[in-house]
Amino acid sequence: MVYKLKNVTVTYGQKQVLHNITCSIDEGKWISIIGQTGAGKSTFAKLLKGLIPFKGDYHINEQPIKQDSKGNCYVIPEIGFVFQYPEHQLFEITVEKELSFALKSKGIKQTVISDTISSTLPLFDLSEDILPLAPFQLSGGQKRRVAIASVLMTNPNLLIVDEPTAGLDPVSRTKLLKQLKNWQQQTKGTILFVSHQMEDVAQYSDEVMVFHQGSLMGHFQVDTLFLEKTSLLKQVGLALPEAVQLLQLTEELSDEKIQVTSCKEEDIFAKVIPIINARRVDYE
Repeated sequence: MVYKLKNVTVTYGQKQVLHNITCSIDEGKWISIIGQTGAGKSTFAKLLKGLIPFKGDYHINEQPIKQDSKGNCYVIPEIGFVFQYPEHQLFEITVEKELSFALKSKGIKQTVISDTISSTLPLFDLSEDILPLAPFQLSGGQKRRVAIASVLMTNPNLLIVDEPTAGLDPVSRTKLLKQLKNWQQQTKGTILFVSHQMEDVAQYSDEVMVFHQGSLMGHFQVDTLFLEKTSLLKQVGLALPEAVQLLQLTEELSDEKIQVTSCKEEDIFAKVIPIINARRVDYE
């Protein structure tokens, strides 16, 4: 699936919150959406799902989506959407019923639903032992993973996750992001990841879209953005990932350009740490 927008605008009341957005979202990638609060990130995500009216052109695989005269469109079922704090959306009396709900509403047979649950739970380090439990009996991290798993069970072509790690501790955050990355790589699915955590964006993304005051400032390969387009991030008031900041500081102290293979922490540390250790030896 390829999602294309051309000159799309969104207006709330008298205020235009998205301005002439033109972009293309290709399948099989992890694409992050970044920008300061109020930049239009969540509005863009809701627009893609078909949750809000807009003006302009929106095509999926070259086919225009259906809209009424007011710009409203039908919610797009092949796009999965995970809101912030998705565990607040849990409403069934057991985990099994929660996971089964969307598929059962489509008339899918229970045997197929059970097989889908069994194959989905391990992706998020969840055991079938939790199926008879009420959602409130789960830990916070388990609730979050169950809520996301329930969306993934519908096998979306595009998964939109809006700040999915909000409120999680660092260990749970890393675990959840790795699980989402595993799902994306195994299924060749597409993830649209709305986040303000630059470290997470640098570590997991293939591409990044930068929003500022309702405008799309650019759509870049992740390494291009964080290693070559740093002035743009400064322009829109966003900090660089900490590893990239360390890289820049080391370059200043060593007075040399350090060639790295990517903006990921492990690749930067592999180049920077030997230089730092050599400097420390010089001072001893």
